[in-house]
Amino acid sequence: MRAMTLSQWRCRICGFERFHRVSVLRRNGTRYETEFHACSQCSVMFLNPAQFDTDSTASPNIEAPPSVVTTLRRPRR
Repeated sequence: MRAMTLSQWRCRICGFERFHRVSVLRRNGTRYETEFHACSQCSVMFLNPAQFDTDSTASPNIEAPPSVVTTLRRPRR
């Protein structure tokens, strides 16, 4: 994969040019950095910035959630 700088990266979803590392606040108040990155505009999360770049030829490895089928309720009368 090619080396990336912030000015070269563009989000595959919204086209924004910046991303950040996702950090999580623990219950005890400390923060830790996760393995995830997120677009700084649309907040889509991904593991590999080079793979999620709009100009990349690599597969984005996007997984859709499984289909959920629910029955419709009849309106109350």
